[in-house]
Amino acid sequence: MPTEDRVVIRRLSGRDVDVFRRLRLEALSHEPFSYASVFADWVNLSDRQWRQHLSQPVFVAFVDGRPVGMMGLKFETPRKMAHRAKLVSVYVQKCSRGTGIAANLLRDVTEHALAHGILQLELAVHAENAAAIRFYENQGFLTVGRVPNGFIGHDGKQDELIMVRRLAPPYGPGEILCKAVPGSGKQTFLPDLSP
Repeated sequence: MPTEDRVVIRRLSGRDVDVFRRLRLEALSHEPFSYASVFADWVNLSDRQWRQHLSQPVFVAFVDGRPVGMMGLKFETPRKMAHRAKLVSVYVQKCSRGTGIAANLLRDVTEHALAHGILQLELAVHAENAAAIRFYENQGFLTVGRVPNGFIGHDGKQDELIMVRRLAPPYGPGEILCKAVPGSGKQTFLPDLSP
C-alpha cells in the first residue's frame, strides 16, 4: 500500500496532455465495459482536442511520480444547474485499487468542486459494476435512478445507475434525505424544507 508521502494528487494542466492521454487510453482499453466512450473514439484525437478535454478539471494520482489513477469533473453551465457537477473519467489501475487512492482522488475533486460553488456531485455507473457502486456508496453517494439500456455496445445492453452526493445545505455534507417508495424498492428525494 502506498504511503501518503509517496502519493501526490494534482490537477492536470494543458502541459500534462501526455499523462492524460496515457491514462485515458489505458482506462478505455483495460476497462471497456465501464465507460460510455470507446477506445476508438479517443485514440486518434489531436493534441488540441486532448487539451480541450482538460479545460474541465482532471485530477491524477501519482505514486513515486507514476500516474496510477484519475478523476474528472464536468461542470454544468446552465444557470439553474450551475450547482451541479458530474464525476467523469474515473479510473484507478488494478494494482492501486483498495489502497485509498480513489478516496483521496474523490476528496481532492470534492474540495475543488466545493471551492467552485458545487453543491451536488452526480455520476453514472454501469449497473453491474458492484465494486464501483460499493465504493461510491461508502463515499456518501446514493442511487437515485436507473437508466434501462444506458449502455448499448458489443457486450449487449446494460443498465446505468445514476448516483448523487449532496455536498452542502440544506441537507448537510454528504447527506441526501430520501424515503422509500412503498412496494417499488425505489427511493425519492424528500422535499426541500428549508426556509
